Amino acid sequence: MKLFALFGFLFFLFACSDTVSEGQLQNQEVQITDLSKHNMKIIPETPSSSDEIKLVVFDDCTYNQLTGVTRNGNMINIQKQFNSMMKWPCIMKNDTILIGKLPVGTYIVNYKLVDISTYVSDPVSISFSFSLPVFK
Repeated sequence: MKLFALFGFLFFLFACSDTVSEGQLQNQEVQITDLSKHNMKIIPETPSSSDEIKLVVFDDCTYNQLTGVTRNGNMINIQKQFNSMMKWPCIMKNDTILIGKLPVGTYIVNYKLVDISTYVSDPVSISFSFSLPVFK
C-alpha cells in the first residue's frame, strides 16, 4: 500500500510539473508561480534584500539530496538528485534550502530534481521555474 501511495505521489508530481528550458526563459516572461502546487514555499513570503531567503520543500523524500544552489546574475539554479535504482523507501520530511541574501530585483529560480540512475531514459524527474521578486 505504501508503494502504491509513493507511485501515486510521484505520478502527481510529474503530471503537475511545468518544464521551462533556458531558451524559453529568454523568450518569455516567467510569471510568479504558486509554489503551493509544488508543495513549496519561499520564506519570508515577501523577501527584502536584508533577508536570508529560503525555499521550503514540504514532504520531500529524505533520499532527494541537494547537489547545488548556484546564482548567475538574476538566474538561480537549485538542483536535487536521487537514484531510483537504490529503491529506498520514501520517508517524508520538510527540507529547507538556503538561497541567501539577494540584492533588490527579480530573479528566475529554476528547480530541478534529477534521477541519477543509469537505467532511466529521461533523468529529469521534475523541472520548473518561478519568479522571485526581492524588495528593498
